[in-house]
Amino acid sequence: MALRPGFKSRANALARRYRQELGLTVTDPLCPWQLARHLGIIVRTLSSLKQVEEAVQILQGEGLRHFSGFTVGDGERHMIIHNDAHSPSRQANTIAHELSHLILGHPPLPYLNELGARHYNETQEKEADWLGPALLISDEAALYIVEQRWSEEQAARKYRVSRDVVRMRIRVTAARRRVMERQAIYDYET
Repeated sequence: MALRPGFKSRANALARRYRQELGLTVTDPLCPWQLARHLGIIVRTLSSLKQVEEAVQILQGEGLRHFSGFTVGDGERHMIIHNDAHSPSRQANTIAHELSHLILGHPPLPYLNELGARHYNETQEKEADWLGPALLISDEAALYIVEQRWSEEQAARKYRVSRDVVRMRIRVTAARRRVMERQAIYDYET
């Protein structure tokens, strides 16, 4: 299933807008915890929920690979709960993903349906899967990474994301091709 027409441009515009609101340049790393604070969204770790300790142990133990995070809210206030047993880069991606649902105004769904299965809206998830990484590494940042000739590891450290996110953003923005074309035009004109 494809994203709706114009969505990618909108996501890029949102990534630029939130960077500007936070006083960042378009190539600066964006901290999802800082963006959540800016938006008035509370972020809590799974392990901080001691009153449901057995559930926490299950989700951080055998459920570790199945649970990254979710958002709860009452329409006015929202809270993101994320699995702090994951790596910091995965936590950042999870928070950016959950923020994306809120930024895009996706209507909340109960976590489980009447059969006990997890609710899943493919359109909403694809949109959050696109916007989340775009918040972390803007189009301009992907170009900058390629221009600087950073390795995936160097870029991952700088932007505090996984190498997979770096690779994905460079690929979907066509950053390598765009930088090569710019360089070819520059070389031709000089």
